[in-house]
Amino acid sequence: MVRQLKQVTESKSGSWMICFENTGVYSKPLLEWLISQEIPCKEENALQIMKSSGLRRGKDDKIDSKMICRYAFEKRDSLKPSKLPSPKITLLKKLLSRRTLMIKHKTALSNSLKEQKSILDPDVYQTLNDQNEELIEMYQKHVDEINQQIEELMMSDEELKKNYQLAQSVVGVGPVISAFVISFTENFQCFTEPRKFASFSGVAPFSNESGIKKGPKRVSHMANKQIKALLSNAAQAAIQYDPQIRGYYQRKIAQGKHSGLIYNAIKNKLIHRVFAVIRRQTPYVKLPAYI
Repeated sequence: MVRQLKQVTESKSGSWMICFENTGVYSKPLLEWLISQEIPCKEENALQIMKSSGLRRGKDDKIDSKMICRYAFEKRDSLKPSKLPSPKITLLKKLLSRRTLMIKHKTALSNSLKEQKSILDPDVYQTLNDQNEELIEMYQKHVDEINQQIEELMMSDEELKKNYQLAQSVVGVGPVISAFVISFTENFQCFTEPRKFASFSGVAPFSNESGIKKGPKRVSHMANKQIKALLSNAAQAAIQYDPQIRGYYQRKIAQGKHSGLIYNAIKNKLIHRVFAVIRRQTPYVKLPAYI
C-alpha cells in the first residue's frame, strides 16, 4: 500500500491522511500499524460514511473505496486523526465484551426451557433443566472471575481508579455501569460533554419539526443500545434509593407525564451527574428531595 502511494504522490507519508471504515477487530491491526508508522489515519464509522454519500445503486469494493476517498476529501478540514486507546482501556473493552457474551449465554439458558415445560416429558425436562443449571453455574463463575479482573484492572491505575470510584458515587451507578462508561468514553477522553454521550447512548431528545408542523421531541434509534439498557437499570436504582430522583419521578407521574419520558430524563440526569463529578474530581453529594 505504501509503495503504491509513493508512486502517485511526492509528499511524505507524514502528510497523508488514510481513511477507512471501522470494521471492528478487522480494522484494528491496520489502525495500529499506521499509527506505529506515524502515518495520519482516520478510522471512521461506516454508517457516517454511508449516510454522507447520497443515493447509491450497486455495491462493490471499488465503489466503496471511491466513496470513502470522496468522504475523506470533502471532510479533510474537519477530520481528526484517530488515536489508539491506552492498553488498559483496550484490555477493559475486551473484558467487558467477554462478560457480555457470558451474560448472553447465561440468559439464553435461563429462558430456553420455560416455554417447553408444558410439552416436554417431566423426566426429559428434569434432565435438560439439570444440564442448564450446571451450565448457568459455570457461566456465572466466569462472570464473577471477569468482574474480579475488571476490579483489579481499575485498581491498578490511579487515574482509572479515581474516575471509577467517582462515577460510583452517583446514586444508581454501580461498578458495571462505571466500567462500561469508562470503556466507551476511554476514561472520559473521547467524550468530554455529557450531551454528546447522552446522544451516543440514545437518551438525548431531538426536535421533530418541519415548517409549521411541530412534533414531540424524540430520541434517535442510532445509539449504543447496550449502554442505554444499563442506564435503564441505573434509573430504576436511582428512583429507589435517591430521594431527589424519587421526588422528581413522583412529581412527573402526578403531572400525567409518560413513564418513558420520565425514565429518559432520569438517564440524562445520571449522565450529567457522572460527568460533573469527573469534571470536579469530587464525589457526588446526595441531596434531599425538592419540596
